[in-house]
Amino acid sequence: MNKIKKIAICHYRVGGTDGVSLEIEKRKHILEAHGCEVKLIAGPRSRGADYTIKELEWDNGVIPIIKENGFLHFKRKDLDANELKKKMNKVSYAIQDRLNFIQLKEKFDYVLIHNIFSFGGHIAASKAFTKWIKKFKIPTLATHHDFYWERKEFQMPRNSYLANYMAKYMPPKTKYIEHVVINTLAQRELKKRSDINSDVMGDVFDFNQPDWVKDKFNKNFLEQFDIKPRDFIVLQATRVIPRKAIELSIDFVKNLNQKIYWLRRKKLYNGKKLNKKSKVILLVAGYAEDEKRDYLYKLKTKAFDCQVHAKFISDHVRSSRAFKQGTKYFSLWDAYVHADLVTFPSVWEGWGNQFIETIFAKKPVVIYEYPVYKTDIKKEGYKVISLGNGSLKKDNDELYSISPKSMKKAVKQTIRWMTNKKLNNTLDKNFKIGKKYHDYKVLEKYLIKKINL
Repeated sequence: MNKIKKIAICHYRVGGTDGVSLEIEKRKHILEAHGCEVKLIAGPRSRGADYTIKELEWDNGVIPIIKENGFLHFKRKDLDANELKKKMNKVSYAIQDRLNFIQLKEKFDYVLIHNIFSFGGHIAASKAFTKWIKKFKIPTLATHHDFYWERKEFQMPRNSYLANYMAKYMPPKTKYIEHVVINTLAQRELKKRSDINSDVMGDVFDFNQPDWVKDKFNKNFLEQFDIKPRDFIVLQATRVIPRKAIELSIDFVKNLNQKIYWLRRKKLYNGKKLNKKSKVILLVAGYAEDEKRDYLYKLKTKAFDCQVHAKFISDHVRSSRAFKQGTKYFSLWDAYVHADLVTFPSVWEGWGNQFIETIFAKKPVVIYEYPVYKTDIKKEGYKVISLGNGSLKKDNDELYSISPKSMKKAVKQTIRWMTNKKLNNTLDKNFKIGKKYHDYKVLEKYLIKKINL
């Protein structure tokens, strides 16, 4: 009888609705289905972690101080080079000590690490994990969802120590670690910068799960957020961070609302009929991370100024349904069920979880053609409503905009699609393409081979 494999999956946070947390949950599900015992190791601001390491929280204590002193972008100089090094080492040793304790207790056969070797917001963690893996000689698969060099704030280390540190540990080149990236752009750049070979594994989704439908739990979803059944609902399912460019969704809804008379009293592709009281509602379901609250405020201000009916509902949306202290918490999937259209206007994505969720949900999607979409996803053949891929402008608030011509074209296409009886056929075809390239089976086969399940 084969020994049950014990596997650790490590990240800063788990159990959320962000893309990395969702990918971790998928891997956990697949591994457990193959008889593995899986433990999640993460920071304290997690849901469902088996082990928490307080020093893994990248938004607490000394970690932001290290980040802001480590890169020129932040213009912070209260730590000199030696003090910065000492604080980094102190954090790294604390993480490694905790990892050593966990390993001695659990004796993991394999480790999956997500973003710890690539995220610029918590650089001290990468050394700890590298040393831990080397000490116990644990076979490891490191998945890099995005790299520090892809964000301007992390492109200029403040001193030579930090530059050398990042070259050595972010990511490390060692015989115990194999590397995975989620797009071909990252694969080429990693090889160029670090001479590290990597596999490409885009985001995946369980296309064999039951369809998301209206049921007893979510039947009062619209009522809870004061949305009328005849309103036209545009869902923005991503986290609220600047690279998601949610301001483009606000502009889109503003322009669509001005043309809503073309949709009134006509049956939409999903059977809904609008009336003269119908409004276009922008439903923002994702959460804003603490350091991005300023961006959330800008979005709310813009929505008010544009007279866009925006609902920010993240306080009532979780990774799974729940009832707590008399409050109902919906899953993200409940939001998709009630959406007529999904916006995904990100200007940069490592891949795009919300895109594949939309394909599974069989909803039309409005997309800005970000670089990875153009290089890796578009060629698969999906039909989308495009905001184009042209030049972006920023205003004084650092909010993006596209040309009026591109916006007008997207709204015109939306009006045409919404009343097209053949749209459901298009959405079915999108679903089949998504299942072919991004079903769980694709990831499952890869993990079976790598971990020798």
